[in-house]
Amino acid sequence: MICMLILLCVTASGARANERPRITILIAGAGEARVEAESTPMRSWSFRNAYAGVLGIAERVESFRALTNSGDDARVRKSATGEFRSELDAARISYNVKLSQPTPRDVSHTSWLVGERGFLMLADLLPMDFQIASVELRLPPGWLVESSIQPGANGRYDITAPDKAVFFIGRSLRKTSKNIDGAILDTIIGGNWHFKDSDASKAAIRVFKKYLELTGFKLPTKSVIMIAPLPVTAGNTKWRAETRGSTVMLLMDPAAEVPNWVGQLGVIFTHEILHLWVPNSLKLQGDYDWFFEGFTLYIALRTALELKLINFKEFLDTLARVYDSYLSSADNHSLIDASERRWTGGGSFVYDKGMLVAFLYDLLIRKETGGKTTIAHRYRDLFNGEVADGEPGNEAIIAWLGFSPATKDFAKSYIETGRELDLDRVLSAYGLHLNASGKTSQLRVASELYPDQKRLLRSLGYRD
Repeated sequence: MICMLILLCVTASGARANERPRITILIAGAGEARVEAESTPMRSWSFRNAYAGVLGIAERVESFRALTNSGDDARVRKSATGEFRSELDAARISYNVKLSQPTPRDVSHTSWLVGERGFLMLADLLPMDFQIASVELRLPPGWLVESSIQPGANGRYDITAPDKAVFFIGRSLRKTSKNIDGAILDTIIGGNWHFKDSDASKAAIRVFKKYLELTGFKLPTKSVIMIAPLPVTAGNTKWRAETRGSTVMLLMDPAAEVPNWVGQLGVIFTHEILHLWVPNSLKLQGDYDWFFEGFTLYIALRTALELKLINFKEFLDTLARVYDSYLSSADNHSLIDASERRWTGGGSFVYDKGMLVAFLYDLLIRKETGGKTTIAHRYRDLFNGEVADGEPGNEAIIAWLGFSPATKDFAKSYIETGRELDLDRVLSAYGLHLNASGKTSQLRVASELYPDQKRLLRSLGYRD
């Protein structure tokens, strides 16, 4: 059994902005974090209890205690799950966090520690009251730590956004670092795989370069890809992933039967790496998941086609499958409303309809410009000042999409008012035929094409 103890010495940002919480992480019990924090006097602490549809996160916090500056018991009590209150001002707190039992649903969204490897996400380890921190990690002999955040000369990590801070800890972590036109990309790999570390790094670099070209925006901080074995049995699930801040976390089942592991990595990266830019580098407000998930799925599919990870038939087959999934849910909300309900039901609807709307938008602007302008060309405008920091996400993105009368009408119909999709009718104008009469839909190029349809489809990747 590996012993683990996590000590966290913290100063609350709400007290004095120039004081950072001081955090030390040690290890003393298998799958459990012991947290000790020091702050300016406080009487209440709140822990994150829900994230990305995962509920009850704060239930892992146990044995919470609080002490005054003089070391007396501050008489703390638990008022609700993840909520603690003390009768006296408390300068020090301590508690345990259970990290040993991740589930398939939460494994990529919350901290976990299984065996000799784990991910520490400060967002669910620290009280939400602490918004800055100085973190020191003390690990067992032979353990390593990797993060997108660089430690200072004293070995401590200065944290300004705990909700984006991720640490990959464990034995035998292997790192590859690449400078891509001035942007740094690290690939960190733990565990044994059917692919070479260099192949995984090359796959990530290839996609990263593509999105650097797509956006024209160099990410301001180092980006990190972290690959680890899935620490929990997840049925038919082969992988889980999340992109948080500057970090892409990818957890995969090493025993999964995947004919082409490197190709699978590339396909996964086309989606997750784009999140480093959208939405993580867009400083927009509110729920606009229909765009940064749905449109990202479509851009990822286009990227996979352009990088020859898939062919044009697979491109169309994927869209047909997504349409079948879309049809399985009632379309009775606008995409804006559906984004607000994403984690309370119908999450796949936002992905499915958002992706299909992105496809139709791409077809529309290709037709308007004779194939000279695509949805990919529009992404540079997101980072050249057309979308201002702090704007409401829905308003900003809809305005960005609507650069012509036709695109303005399109956004109003399919995003703001929730018009249902009738792909067969719409796609016929572009030389595509959708047959939804069987068990699964079939999307194919029409047998006869007008010259303008052929030109548009060739710009999309079709080769007759």
